[in-house]
Amino acid sequence: MVLGLTGKYCSGKNMVASFFINRDWYELDVDRLGHNALLLKSEKVIDTFGAFILTADNNIDRKKLGKIVFSSKKKLLLLESIIHPEMIDQCKKEIISNSHKNILINAAILHHMKLNNLCDSVLWVESPLFVRLKRGISRDNLSFLSIIKRIYGQRKLDAKYWVEDVDIHSIQNSGTRNNLETEINSLIDKFEKRV
Repeated sequence: MVLGLTGKYCSGKNMVASFFINRDWYELDVDRLGHNALLLKSEKVIDTFGAFILTADNNIDRKKLGKIVFSSKKKLLLLESIIHPEMIDQCKKEIISNSHKNILINAAILHHMKLNNLCDSVLWVESPLFVRLKRGISRDNLSFLSIIKRIYGQRKLDAKYWVEDVDIHSIQNSGTRNNLETEINSLIDKFEKRV
């Protein structure tokens, strides 16, 4: 089975993913694929955005690049046009090479990248805004304004906007870790019975 895991910034996707990993699911972390794709396509990224995105040791400074692309939708789409095809290709290859396992695709922008088309089902993680703000401040050490910008940027990242050919399961991450784990394990039991 291939399950897509998605949700907004600081909704708790990685915690949910850890429960699947504990049950021997293979996590396909799309952020990791993004890092790999950026390395593989670094020459084109540097040609496109300029050498000033480099660190002193000639690696791409992700923070510098992030400031550029997140300040302009056009530039973000340009970067995505360079690295997303590589990420999607890597994702498909990992699914094939791990087809004997249950696979979890952990991706905030699952639908934006159309990775949902590779999934049998999708799990949407929700969390209250205040909780997400608190997590962002403590986890990412960002300013309140930076977190608000990230949250605002994801305002249309919501299951209600999707038209799906697969089941979408929604889970509320607002209680304790133990309650969430119990709920996720119950869902995993249901998913594994389908296989």
